[in-house]
Amino acid sequence: MHCDIRWENARFLGLGGDPVTDQIAVSGGRIVAIGEAAADLPARETVDLGGATAVPGLNDAHFHLSYFGRQLESLYLGPGRIASLDDLYAAVEARAQLLPPGDWVLGHGYYSLDLGAHPDRHELDRRSGGRPVFLAHQCGHLAVANSAAFWAAGVDPDRPEEAPVGGEVAFDNAGSATGLLVETARELVARALPEITLAQQVTAIGAASSAAAAMGLTSVSEPGICAPGVLPGSRHDDLRAFQLARVAGTLNVRATVMPLIDGLQRIEESPGVWTRAGGLGAATGFGDEWLRLGPVKIIADGSLSGRSAFVREDYEHEPGNRGLLQHRPDTLRAMMYEADRAGWQLAIHAMGDATSELVVEILEELATITTLADFRPRIEHFSLVDPKLVARAAALGLVPVPQSRFIGQFGHGYRRCLGDHRVDQVFPIQSLIAAGMYPAGSSDAPISDGDPVQGIADMVRRIAPDGRVIAPAERVSVEQALLAYTRGSAWAEGTESWKGRLIPGHVADFTVLDRDPLASPVEELAEIRVRATVVGGEITFTQPA
Repeated sequence: MHCDIRWENARFLGLGGDPVTDQIAVSGGRIVAIGEAAADLPARETVDLGGATAVPGLNDAHFHLSYFGRQLESLYLGPGRIASLDDLYAAVEARAQLLPPGDWVLGHGYYSLDLGAHPDRHELDRRSGGRPVFLAHQCGHLAVANSAAFWAAGVDPDRPEEAPVGGEVAFDNAGSATGLLVETARELVARALPEITLAQQVTAIGAASSAAAAMGLTSVSEPGICAPGVLPGSRHDDLRAFQLARVAGTLNVRATVMPLIDGLQRIEESPGVWTRAGGLGAATGFGDEWLRLGPVKIIADGSLSGRSAFVREDYEHEPGNRGLLQHRPDTLRAMMYEADRAGWQLAIHAMGDATSELVVEILEELATITTLADFRPRIEHFSLVDPKLVARAAALGLVPVPQSRFIGQFGHGYRRCLGDHRVDQVFPIQSLIAAGMYPAGSSDAPISDGDPVQGIADMVRRIAPDGRVIAPAERVSVEQALLAYTRGSAWAEGTESWKGRLIPGHVADFTVLDRDPLASPVEELAEIRVRATVVGGEITFTQPA
């Protein structure tokens, strides 16, 4: 017996009790032997890793791959570049001057909690030279549009139409729109945005997957495809774009794609009405090891930093604002029941504590009647949860998909939104682990920068941009953080039988680092750099010499 390739002279970290080894042998994209057994196999090719450390391939369980790729061409208006509203307006004006008349000025990432307010429609009018402007908030759940953008969508900004269920249009004292569109209200203007072509979508997926590979990612779950109007720039045929990227060889990460339920077949908004949650009968698990269908995603509420997630208590300094549910409870229940009945794993976006409690309540009902052999529901984000809700979720076998990177990039904003008495309930990852759950590692890129090494450091340190620690009792060990980004994410996908570990029989996915994270001081975790990324025994990224 021989192997295709042997990777040697490295420290391949065993996590969760798996052995540490210095070499692995790979054939057909899978690990066939490790350690001395690998050394005994004749190899057609050998690669000397020069004593580097390697971990199982890092896997982001909530990474908007196509959206990330599209944002690479959008105007970034977030922290690190924009420090004030004046900076933002100047950046919009500069971009507008580069565009032909009538072209859209598209921007993303503005963080109202740092800027002190949202951009104003009238000031955007003055800075854009008559061009339509559409700016997405950092959280991705809010947007601001100028007058030209409203008119392009056929909406009079001084007398805008009523927002859809689950959304709000912000008004000034005169009853005119300020430009701020909350949650589903974004659709009022987003429907007029230039439609992205299939070719552009394929290009965006390729660009984003290359960027992901450079971060050390070997797998991602794309949380929301086939939902134009709900996710900006999405298309009905997003899955086709992923297929074309795979055929073209530009999909450099394994992708588990999650169709938004709106993209399958819209649920009738009346309780008790059963409709097919998909047309062809395909459901979670369909596909291969590179591209497969994951769970169906249902967005139940908004975001904490946008103050639109549905919470039990009012947001700080905003009496009466408890956020929004995107669907009436009976509609949400019907969606979840129907998707389960059609064979889909569920992935419910829930950030507010009131939303998470509602979702857990519905899942508790559903668990008693589901016919799925492996009932493994996910809650995407599970951001604000108290100990009682953690215990109920654990009893269900729920899979939490939190974003530790939000703490490192936006944690100071959570304190402003929630106050000191609630901020310690944000992303309680240690409590999730202690309760027996397997949290996944994820970033929600491009809402965050998507860097898994930084996400691991944030899970361990939990230091916000203002230097304050968010819930120190919820810190985890380095190994626990690595397990979240490897086995935890595989568990969330349902791929744990063949992905997430460096043992014979698993795919040969691993990330090569410039130092051993288990032996590094926690203060230096964020300084670790990716030297190479390997998927199925093939290099998808290598750090230039």
